Amino acid sequence: MLESASHLVFLDESGDHSLEKIDQQFPVFALAATIFEKEYYLQQANPLIDALKYKYWGHRGVIFHSIELRKAQGVFTLLEPKARMSFMEDMYGLIDNLRFQIIAAGIHKMDHTQDYRSPRSPYHLTLEFIMERLFFYFKFTSHRCLLIAESRGQKENHDLYQVFHQLMHRGNDNLTATEFQQCIVDMMFIPKRYNENGHQISDLMAYPIARKIIDRANNYIPYEQLKGKFYARPCGDYWGYGFKAFPQSTNLRMKQSGF
Repeated sequence: MLESASHLVFLDESGDHSLEKIDQQFPVFALAATIFEKEYYLQQANPLIDALKYKYWGHRGVIFHSIELRKAQGVFTLLEPKARMSFMEDMYGLIDNLRFQIIAAGIHKMDHTQDYRSPRSPYHLTLEFIMERLFFYFKFTSHRCLLIAESRGQKENHDLYQVFHQLMHRGNDNLTATEFQQCIVDMMFIPKRYNENGHQISDLMAYPIARKIIDRANNYIPYEQLKGKFYARPCGDYWGYGFKAFPQSTNLRMKQSGF
C-alpha cells in the first residue's frame, strides 16, 4: 500500500459521532484530513515534529492530544507556565512552516437529526465528503494517496472500512468508483499508541474546525493558524473545497454569520 502512494492522508476527529446522545454544548463531529507528500513527511516533517518533543520532554514518546493540550493535562502538566508558552509558540511556528494541506468536514448533529428522518453516521458522511474532495485535489496529477485513520476498535474500523470499500468499488452520486480509485490507494488503521505524528497534527486541526461549525471560533488563534492550510481555490476561497459543513441548514447559518 505505502509503496503505491505518493501522499499520506492522516485522519483524526473531534467530537463524538453518536447521534443517540448529543452534547448540547458540543453538538459537532468533525473529521480532519492532513495531506502530506510521502517522502517529505518521512524525511523532513516527521523528524521536525519529533525534534519539538525532544526539546521539551527529552524523548519522542509524547503524544500531542488536543484536549490534554487545551486543559494542561497529561504530559502537558509537566510544563511550567513559561515553558508551556514557549512550547505553544514553537508548536504554532512548526505547524505554520510544515508543508501540508487540510481537507475537513463537519456535521452539526442536532441539525442533521432534525433535517433527516434517517440520518447517516457523521463519521461515514465526513469520510465520504473528504474522499470526494481528494479526487479534485489530485485530479490533474498522477498522484495517489493512502488514507491512514486512527484505530478506534475492531467493529468501528470494520464499519468505516465498509463505507470506504463501497465508495471505492461502487462510487456514489457524485463520483464513479474509477474516479475514487484514480486518487486513493487504500485505507489503513493505526492505534494511537503507535504515536504517529501525522495523526497528532490532524488531531490539533480537528478541534478548531469543530468549534468553527458551532460558531465559537471567531478570533480563536488555533483556527486562525490553520486557515491558510485548507485546500482552496486559486483565489483562496476554501469554503466547500477544503472545508465542508453539513447539513445545508448549518452551512447557511455559518454563511449568514459571516463565515
